[in-house]
Amino acid sequence: MSGGGPMRLDPGRLWRGFGTALFLSLIAVGGTLMAVTVFPLINLLTRDPGLRQRRILYAMHLAFRLYCAAIKVLRVADIDIKGGERLRHLQGALIVANHPSLLDVVMIIAATPKVQCIVKAGLWRHPLYRLTVGGAGFIRNDLEPEELVAACTRDLHAGLNLIIFPEGTRTIPGTRPKLQRGFANLAITADCPVQVLTITCDPPVLHKGNPWWRVPEKRSRFCLEVGELLDIERFTDGHIRSVAARRLVAHLDNFYLEKLGHGHAGTALEDIDRRCVEVGGSLA
Repeated sequence: MSGGGPMRLDPGRLWRGFGTALFLSLIAVGGTLMAVTVFPLINLLTRDPGLRQRRILYAMHLAFRLYCAAIKVLRVADIDIKGGERLRHLQGALIVANHPSLLDVVMIIAATPKVQCIVKAGLWRHPLYRLTVGGAGFIRNDLEPEELVAACTRDLHAGLNLIIFPEGTRTIPGTRPKLQRGFANLAITADCPVQVLTITCDPPVLHKGNPWWRVPEKRSRFCLEVGELLDIERFTDGHIRSVAARRLVAHLDNFYLEKLGHGHAGTALEDIDRRCVEVGGSLA
């Protein structure tokens, strides 16, 4: 999972390699077991569809809390969540995070009781994952754009929190994050707050372009840090949608570049506003 050389056969590294394989398989197998046991029981006992989904998502939250605790106890990796109490009370927010590893979404769900996800359509056809994502009512990413936005907005207004990785894929360690604008357009359409998270992993593990079995020489430490809860009106007030989206993207671009040690993006909100006024793009 890290480094370029062959794995040295020390006991700790071998254990972490075995633990990684075990916990990756548990995501699929454990999710399927919940889908055929816990989910049907909740469906049987809960008639209201909205309450039913919230209970299923809460059950997944508890399962992932146990999952992360087991990873720490068995010393496969260290997991540290800073400011997690704020996520426990979060409602109706778009959760935006960078994406260094496969464990990111697991940590976020473990820290957030009411959280919804947009998942790849292929998971709905996967023999192990389809029961889990279908039972949890996750949102498919192959919906028509208007339908996708409507589904996300509906769940956000119902008080669920929605996870978005604005890079669209996992980050290659050491590279500059490149944020897409889709998350900003969704936040503006849904008129919801944006909860910013920063995730780091040292040494890198389960990152893009590296096989899962290539474990680092020392135990990895994952850290999820809860940052600012952004009021969307800060970016939309007096501006058309396209400008508001650019303002939000620029703010987070600067934030992540500085937070992750890549310097400064150099695009301040004031610069965007000035250029928009020059071309008549602002309604202010």
